[in-house]
Amino acid sequence: MIDIIAINENHLDKCCIYRIWFGHKFYIGATINSYKRIEYHLKAIQYCFNGGRSGYNSVTNMVNHLKANPFIQTAFFELLEECNSEIDLVDGEHEWLYPCKGDPNCLNVNFNVHRTINGIIVRPNGSFAIKQNKKYVLVSNI
Repeated sequence: MIDIIAINENHLDKCCIYRIWFGHKFYIGATINSYKRIEYHLKAIQYCFNGGRSGYNSVTNMVNHLKANPFIQTAFFELLEECNSEIDLVDGEHEWLYPCKGDPNCLNVNFNVHRTINGIIVRPNGSFAIKQNKKYVLVSNI
């Protein structure tokens, strides 16, 4: 099974944009707690390796890459940008991830960055949406 090691242990427990390197391929994400997010990735990868269904998503891409490259035993967590709030994560993740769209080394599936904060969907273009009558409705643009 794979281990994920933080390149700098001072980057654990941070609200941040991060990249995990799986050999020459990588995944970019955002989290309010980097330590817990690493644990989530490890559990999700292990679940898929043990036959669990994952569908078409980034974890599937990670697992397929690891199965094709069994010599990769360690992935490396790299903090790209520390953020002060969840809203900062949206713009930060978009800035780091969008340029990677089309990069064959990027394991991300979804490049449509958004985050749900207290029931409000926040997108990097400044739009906000709230749920009304079981649908999300655009509230405003900044």
